[in-house]
Amino acid sequence: MAENQDASKQFDELRREVVEARNMTIKTDNALKTLHAELKQVSQQQADFHKRTWFSTGAAYLGFLSVCVGASVAVSGARAASATEQKQRLEQQVLELTAQAEKQKTELAAVAAAERSAADVYRQMTTLPGEERLKGVDALGRLDLSRLSPLTQKALQDRAASLRKEVGASILEKGKTAFRKSDWPEAIEQLGRFLAMNPAEEDALDASFFLGNSYFQSRKFEEAVKPLTRFVDGDKKARLRDFALMLLMQSHDVLGNKEKSIEYAKEGFSTYPASEYRMQFLTRLQRTMAPATPAPVPAQAPVVPSPAPVVQP
Repeated sequence: MAENQDASKQFDELRREVVEARNMTIKTDNALKTLHAELKQVSQQQADFHKRTWFSTGAAYLGFLSVCVGASVAVSGARAASATEQKQRLEQQVLELTAQAEKQKTELAAVAAAERSAADVYRQMTTLPGEERLKGVDALGRLDLSRLSPLTQKALQDRAASLRKEVGASILEKGKTAFRKSDWPEAIEQLGRFLAMNPAEEDALDASFFLGNSYFQSRKFEEAVKPLTRFVDGDKKARLRDFALMLLMQSHDVLGNKEKSIEYAKEGFSTYPASEYRMQFLTRLQRTMAPATPAPVPAQAPVVPSPAPVVQP
């Protein structure tokens, strides 16, 4: 009986241990299943993380590649723009240098031509006979002296001045001789030639008086005004200035320049109280102060006043 109880007790203990072992196995199995599920979830998370990392890396590489391509394009564009700008600058420099070379070439050609012309002018002033040497003086007036060296300019100008003095004196004397002979056309021609030579101011004023008087005596009153005005304005103390004022007064009167005629009459009357032409100045002024009357329209040209007498200075 006791043995049965011990056996029953051992059996119960064994059964309890089996149950406990079975429960332990179930718990272990459940724990394994839970661990397996967690491992599977971790693996999935790891796979997802790997995918995200791969995409991020790819995107980073693509972004980096885009940046590199953009930088390369920008650098290439900048280099191309710089090369184009440099090309344009070099082309502009080439054009400027070409223009400068052409300008210098033209300038050298002009200087050479001026030197040849200067040599020809000097030859005319030295080798031609007599008054024909004045052709060189005329040619000198048309010559561009700015392209010649200072030494060449001085040589030409000195030679022209010497020639003017030498030949000009002869031409002036011819004009005065023709004037004294009342050969007005010859006097006008010779005196005009002399003034065209740009003589000294004193000689030019002397010739202007004779030229203006010659024009006046030829009844060319308009042509007479310019040389006579030069004489009157150029030498306020000239011995024949009152006579020149009288000629200018009459010339302007004939030409219809009444105001100028009166102006010269006033100047002659007030400046030269002892002049032999004072009465003519006064007469002209009295005509101005007389009451104006309407004049009939003339049927022919106005009567030209008689020329003033020739004064032999």
